[in-house]
Amino acid sequence: MSRARVLLPGTLAGRVVLVMVAGAVVANLASFAFFEVERARAIERFEAGEVAGRIVDYVRDPGTRGTRATPGRGRARLQWLEVDDLGAAPVGTEAAPRAFEAEVRHLLAEALGADPVQWIASRDLGYSEDGGPRRVGRGPPQLVTVALRLGDGRLALAESPVYQPPLRVPVEVWGSMALTFVVTMLFSIYAGRLAVRPVRMLADAADRLSRNIAEPPLAERGAEEIRAAAAAFNRMQARLRRHVDGRAAAFAAMSHDIRTPLTRMRLRLESLGGDARAKLGRDLDLIETLAKSALDVTRGLAAEEPVIRVDVDAMVRRVAEDYDAVATPVAVQGAAQPIEGRPVALARALANLVENAVKYGREVCIQVADARDAVRILVLDRGPGIAAEHLEKVTIPFYRVDPSRNRDTGGTGLGLAIARDIVEGHGGELVLANRPGGGLAATVRLPR
Repeated sequence: MSRARVLLPGTLAGRVVLVMVAGAVVANLASFAFFEVERARAIERFEAGEVAGRIVDYVRDPGTRGTRATPGRGRARLQWLEVDDLGAAPVGTEAAPRAFEAEVRHLLAEALGADPVQWIASRDLGYSEDGGPRRVGRGPPQLVTVALRLGDGRLALAESPVYQPPLRVPVEVWGSMALTFVVTMLFSIYAGRLAVRPVRMLADAADRLSRNIAEPPLAERGAEEIRAAAAAFNRMQARLRRHVDGRAAAFAAMSHDIRTPLTRMRLRLESLGGDARAKLGRDLDLIETLAKSALDVTRGLAAEEPVIRVDVDAMVRRVAEDYDAVATPVAVQGAAQPIEGRPVALARALANLVENAVKYGREVCIQVADARDAVRILVLDRGPGIAAEHLEKVTIPFYRVDPSRNRDTGGTGLGLAIARDIVEGHGGELVLANRPGGGLAATVRLPR
């Protein structure tokens, strides 16, 4: 199993919720990243406007130098130094952000009629604007130096402190993201349940159908897709029921019609000689056995017997006692609580398995094991067992393993097939396996 499958929830509802929540988280992270980028750009434009405004005020009225300092602060908002040569940016500085520089150039060009900026550089002050330590949650203050070539030929360096966007995310943003996550989770759980409800409905209906072909049809209500799925399931159930009923009717009619000519043939046998009569009699017995077997298959397919509470222990004891009466002891071990099922059909399936074990093996034993989810009935024998290549085929109608299991021993190849149909009709399974040391183990699992 791949690691991706291990990380995914096991249920469809869990996977739907995971996908929806993951989408909400990604959307929130993308929105948060976009918000941070836009906030940083807005602060850069604001700081660029502040720096450009201070420069324009000083150029227009040099007497305002220092008047933009905040009372109680140790540094002026703008430091002005006229020089003879602008040169290059000082060592230890770095280029200002492109958006900041573009905004400063744009604002100065609008106010002064031409772009006077030669270069803009910045460096980390290492302390807050008022001379104290940096404030927790704020970016380091930067000292921006703007090299100017003014229209009257003067060269000057203007320095002004600016602040980078704060790194701390506001509490309101975290609260908004948490609220969005919780609301998304609640709606995702509800949506997941809505999404898997039709799947569960069809799974339950299919399970009931495997137990009883005559189950009532599904109610066709709900959303359009659910109604369509229910209608398709009902059509499938109706076709299956017609097919099974038609097959059962055909077998029943065939069995009935074969018996009439068989009766006439037996009457005519009375006029034949002894040897011919014996041979034809055996052939007729075989034909009649086959007809009876076909009728048995029909009964195995039918689900006319009502489902009631079945005493498993009593059923197992009755089957074992039937063989005890003919001097073939069958041991019984274990016990189980009652289950819901068709008692006559289950007893018939168990009898077929025991008869198969008695006929081809010895030391036959029935073991019953109870569990919360199912009852297991094991029919064990010590005999030749079944070759591995035949294990999956012996439950096919009329299939026989030659030479140990053939018509000479009285078998028709239907006992195990009928038992399997009855067990599967109860939603269970029949598993055949060879035992260590010889013999066959037939395991019947009947779910509760």
